[in-house]
Amino acid sequence: MNAELLAFGVSALALGIGALVGARHLYPRLELAEDAESSLQLLTAMIAGVLLLTGLGLVLVGLFG
Repeated sequence: MNAELLAFGVSALALGIGALVGARHLYPRLELAEDAESSLQLLTAMIAGVLLLTGLGLVLVGLFG
C-alpha cells in the first residue's frame, strides 16, 4: 500500500467530483448561447472524466500495487 498514490488519487477524485458539482451550480447562471453552453459542458465532462479515471487508477495502484 502506497500512501502517496492513495492521497493523490483521492485528491484527483475530489477535484473531479468538485468540478462536476460546481459546474452543475454554475451553468444555469451563465447566459451563453446554446452552442457555447453545450461545448462548455462537454469540455467540463471530459476534464472531470480524466480526473475521475486518473484518481481511480491511482487509488487502485496505491492499494494493490
